[in-house]
Amino acid sequence: MEVEADEASPVREKGAPSHVDGALVDRATQDEPARETALARPYEPGALLRWAYRRFFAHIAIDERWSAAVRTCARKGVVVYVMRSLSFLDFLCLHSLLQRLGLPLVRFVNDLGLGVLEPFGKGVRRMRLQRQRPEDEALGEVVEARGSALLFLRRPPRFGSKTRKGEDLEVDLIRTLVERQRRIEVPILLLPQTFVWNMRPPKRSRSLVDFFLGPVEWPGRIRVFFQFLFNYRNAKLRSGDPFDLKEFIETHQDLTDAEIADKVRYALLRMMERERQLVLGPTKKTPGRIMEELLRSPRVRKHVESQARSSGKPIAKVEKEARKDLRRLAADQQPSMLAFLSRLLSWVFRRIYDGLVLDDEGLERVREAARESTLIYLPSHKSHVDYLVLSHVLFENALSPPLIAAGENLSFFPLGPILRRGGAFFIKRSFQGKKLYSALVDAYMRKLIVGGFPVEFFIEGGRSRTGKLLPPKYGLLTMVVDAALKCRMKKVSFVPVSIGYERIVEETSYVNELSGGEKKEENVGGLLRTPRVLRSKYGRLYVQFGEILSLDDLLAEAEHTADTLTPPARRQLVQRLAHRVTYQIDRVTVVTPAALVATALLVHRRRGMTHEELVRSAQTLVSTLQLAGARTATAIQGSDGSIREDTVAEAIALFDDSGLLKETTVDGDAIYRVPDQRRIALEYYKNNILHYFVPSALIAAALSIGETSRGELEERVRRLSRLFKYEFMFRADATFEAIFEDALARMVAAGELVIEGEDVRVGAGEAGERVTTYAAMLRSYFEAYLLAARAGDRLLAGEGELTQRDWIKRTMDLGQRMYLAGEFELRESISKHKLENALKSFKDLGLVIFGAMSTVHAAHPGQGEFAQLRDELAKFLE
Repeated sequence: MEVEADEASPVREKGAPSHVDGALVDRATQDEPARETALARPYEPGALLRWAYRRFFAHIAIDERWSAAVRTCARKGVVVYVMRSLSFLDFLCLHSLLQRLGLPLVRFVNDLGLGVLEPFGKGVRRMRLQRQRPEDEALGEVVEARGSALLFLRRPPRFGSKTRKGEDLEVDLIRTLVERQRRIEVPILLLPQTFVWNMRPPKRSRSLVDFFLGPVEWPGRIRVFFQFLFNYRNAKLRSGDPFDLKEFIETHQDLTDAEIADKVRYALLRMMERERQLVLGPTKKTPGRIMEELLRSPRVRKHVESQARSSGKPIAKVEKEARKDLRRLAADQQPSMLAFLSRLLSWVFRRIYDGLVLDDEGLERVREAARESTLIYLPSHKSHVDYLVLSHVLFENALSPPLIAAGENLSFFPLGPILRRGGAFFIKRSFQGKKLYSALVDAYMRKLIVGGFPVEFFIEGGRSRTGKLLPPKYGLLTMVVDAALKCRMKKVSFVPVSIGYERIVEETSYVNELSGGEKKEENVGGLLRTPRVLRSKYGRLYVQFGEILSLDDLLAEAEHTADTLTPPARRQLVQRLAHRVTYQIDRVTVVTPAALVATALLVHRRRGMTHEELVRSAQTLVSTLQLAGARTATAIQGSDGSIREDTVAEAIALFDDSGLLKETTVDGDAIYRVPDQRRIALEYYKNNILHYFVPSALIAAALSIGETSRGELEERVRRLSRLFKYEFMFRADATFEAIFEDALARMVAAGELVIEGEDVRVGAGEAGERVTTYAAMLRSYFEAYLLAARAGDRLLAGEGELTQRDWIKRTMDLGQRMYLAGEFELRESISKHKLENALKSFKDLGLVIFGAMSTVHAAHPGQGEFAQLRDELAKFLE
């Protein structure tokens, strides 16, 4: 509510609080009460404008942090709102927001040039031919009365004039503020404000439309009207950090008032332009112009000529092929498509998800980093939905959506053109033998970074079919790092992003692939099945941001600069960055109710599980996860810290809807059973949070074959971590010894383990039972590797060389027979992905050799090495 000071009101005691312009102000900081002159009265809109406020301006979304920041500034000193160019529309919008939220109202605005419509009585005096108060005098009077003001810094330029970036207003009102600041005690706080009415970024060239209506960044009144009419529902207000004029003057005592005013004006304009660029992105060029610039670059020309010489083709023909590759590669992001996709995705997400949970604090860190550097977003990749989620989140939160590196398999019609206009650029899966194509991609990435465009690509390369993060791929990351190292004037930062789902859309296809089926290429048929997706429910969707990694900081850690970085050191830098990113993604991955319930069901060793047992097991897992510092969904626990049974019920309903579990009621008690053929699907969700348990689970597994000394336990865990190196990723910033000691200490502190002298044993009671639960989490991996060892013994040692594909197929057939015969307990152990990883691990252990044409054979047939490994693995399953 707006409460104004009144000259007729009795004088309060010094120090008593009063309300001025809707903000609580301490009288001890005031020299005199605010004077209600003709210019100092707040603007009062007429009936028509009040209707417009309700009809149009109510749609403008405002961050609560903005209003809180304005209130804080009002308590601290004098608030002066600052905008870039003259706009009556921006003035009205700001006034409506201030009035709606009870914030300090504007009591002065510099000349809007609207004749009789000008506020604060200026228009009336103009109509009556009365003398106008000088603006510097009026502004000074309002500021000294502790009133708030709005300053427009520039007039829009005339088309074709030399002052293309705008003209300063005739009276230097910033200098007026500097002079007044020297006369008053409280600080003048300048708040840069930017309204974004149109998501179309500025272009480098001007069109005929710009001539008549004004360019996008300096629109004329007709263009402003239509921008408002078509975009008022999507208008965005961005505010820079408050600029403390008093503090700035005190730290620049050697400057004159004019010099200070120039520096302040420049800083404010930069802040406003930076906020505008956060929303709109940098100035864009047409795809055709980008293509021509790339083809003319010396590095690309060199590869074109080299390709022509080696292939014997004319240079013109090679250029034509390169141009064709660039057309397939380059993005053509269009604001209209972004707006369309945002509306479409909002509708789709409401249909299939119960909500989108966003890391608001992380998003603000991203916004702050975007003000200073070019951002490279590196999200996890579990679904094709990932391509859309991050852009949607950023667009809805007034951040420029990135250009997204997508596989060329997604460029099919009609999805490809839509994604391209949404910001996707399509890259071939392999660059092998394609030097010119590699040079084109490298040049394109460099062009994006130099231009300041945010970029998104998946550090894992392809989608994870298992729910765990895949090992990072270095190819595209190396290109980005190389480009960033060459762009000395651009600061580049990497943003790890975790995109998580309670239930995955591609669940059926993933199960088919893990069970040995062939991967199906994306096509129009996949789009035609969308209605089936829209009839299902997939729980909540989670977007979380990890610690932002600056390339400059990584170089400093490595004690290198861009000039001193050798090729080996550069490879180490890229690898360190990749593993830091994956670790950050794992650390911020949310523990969802679905993942929690899936884990509790799968580690239960009996056929069925009662509801009471499920809730108790889930509660135990949550307690352990919180000790590990995991982020848990807010819906999981109640105010008393206990798990919410309605949340468990939601996850059960989600799995029941997809056939992942069966519920039977006996004497009023619910008993849950997971069908054997659906366990591999449920394991996907267990794997979403498995990384939090891996260190403890490896220790528990090592103790499952018998109590031992601390040194022997460490050696057992070391061997297991090497065996499962392709399954689990560990911290990139710590040694094995540090990770082991940390996990061991945590388990001892929780009472799960007891150390007596050098001996380590499992604790008693419920704490000791948790150790058995941890070991059960890895049982399917031990069974899978035991199966691989038996297949190595029977197939490779017995028959010699096989292709890897044939070996996988025949090993899975062997696993089916062993499972049906009762030699294996868990159906999810027979997994194509686990067997592929086991084969790579056997290669590192020197048990197999990979030959040409993707063949594999035993390294030492007949020496019983597979039998020895098989016997060792069998001990962990007894």
